[in-house]
Amino acid sequence: MMKPRIGITMGDPSGIGPEIVVRGVNDSVVQRGCLPIVIGDPQIMSRAVQLNKSHLEVEVITNPAEATDVKDTLFVIPSGVLGDHDLIPGKTDKRYGESAAECCRDAVEFAKRGDIQCIVSTPFNKESFHLAGITSLDDMTYFETCFGEKDTAYMIGEIAGIWVTMVTYHVGLKDVSGLVTKKSVVEKTLGLHDVMQAADVSPINIGVAGFNPHSGEGGMFGTEEIDTIIPAIHDLHDRGLTVSGPIPPDSIFLNALDGRYNGIVSMYHDQANIARKILGRNDPGVTIYVGMPVPVLTVPHGTAFDIAWKGKARADVLIKAVRTAAKMALSTYVVSGKR
Repeated sequence: MMKPRIGITMGDPSGIGPEIVVRGVNDSVVQRGCLPIVIGDPQIMSRAVQLNKSHLEVEVITNPAEATDVKDTLFVIPSGVLGDHDLIPGKTDKRYGESAAECCRDAVEFAKRGDIQCIVSTPFNKESFHLAGITSLDDMTYFETCFGEKDTAYMIGEIAGIWVTMVTYHVGLKDVSGLVTKKSVVEKTLGLHDVMQAADVSPINIGVAGFNPHSGEGGMFGTEEIDTIIPAIHDLHDRGLTVSGPIPPDSIFLNALDGRYNGIVSMYHDQANIARKILGRNDPGVTIYVGMPVPVLTVPHGTAFDIAWKGKARADVLIKAVRTAAKMALSTYVVSGKR
């Protein structure tokens, strides 16, 4: 079986992206499972190789198809080129924002042509992005824009062995109730199930959170559970999924940690992310954006300007992201999130 080609963006050149990419590509499991192809500035990547005292040799290519299964080689497609002499570590700069953005855009173009099967995005700095004139709210919406999509992308995260998605994302709480519909709960649960299958998770047991305190207490605290969530769960049962709920939001993560569920569908951003960030103190996990032509995986940390280019940055989360991308790329399950 041919190894999948995974495009890894360099990220903000003044952050930890380039150095963790070098360590990630050097991982033996990554090398066995895929052909990692870096999309970034060759000079900066060479500097990152030297910083890491790595034995990798940088080889510049122009297309992912030129990458081969050659040991100890860091294949780099030029993008976001600044030049090593223009790099000041740990600084915001519109040039760095545009450099990171260009790497994202080029990765998307390769993905649209089928030259890479997944994208793994390293961190960029939002201030530098905005200085470069890019107005996207976050990296997910920027990738969505680059793919020419609108309002299709959503997030799935894995942390401590628990896979999580949200029915709604960056919206005000006053708007959430109107967006929690039977259709949206079913679609997000099916998307989570697809990604878990593609990542080779088995068996899959998904818990669906309630919307209201105590899941509404039979309608005393709200009727979203009765009107939308329970009918959605019945629909999912008819499709053959193992789904439970609605589970009171204040206990669903505890139940998952006890082994009752390995997938969670939350109704809104903080309902999921407060628990995820507490769990992430020891295991930061991986973030996956679906709803686009190919999955985009990223790391749930920033550019870490305070330690950038000091050789201190850990690459274990990036390595996990690339390994997960390789599994998903080889899977027969559809993970575009479009139904």
